[in-house]
Amino acid sequence: MFRYVKYNKIQKPDTVLEFRGGDDDTVKVNYFDVDVVSIEATLEADIDALVAQQASEIGCTIITQAEFKTLVSGTAQLKRIREVVASEISKNYTLSDEIGISRRAIDDAKRVTYDTYVKTCTSKGTSLKALVGY
Repeated sequence: MFRYVKYNKIQKPDTVLEFRGGDDDTVKVNYFDVDVVSIEATLEADIDALVAQQASEIGCTIITQAEFKTLVSGTAQLKRIREVVASEISKNYTLSDEIGISRRAIDDAKRVTYDTYVKTCTSKGTSLKALVGY
């Protein structure tokens, strides 16, 4: 189960207050380079307890997955996943290969092979995104 939390990063003279992960491994907190986290746990109560601990300090707000996706869409983490997918595709196909293949008929053997490979690469990206609750 994933929950999504937006919070207010607080700058103090000696420290920065931001969302903190739990003390044990029952709750996994995924950090992004915006003031939002995805939190994964088996029990919803564990997530609620972690959020409640910090709500008064940093103003935690539970948000929907759709809101989360909007907030993190341009983050370094998701850009990196896109780069991983592009890198996988470029291992077998150059940009000029891709342009040439895109001009082939949908049922052309080379086009079918390419499309299958791209689907394999993008499914890796989808799996990586799922690990962080996207």
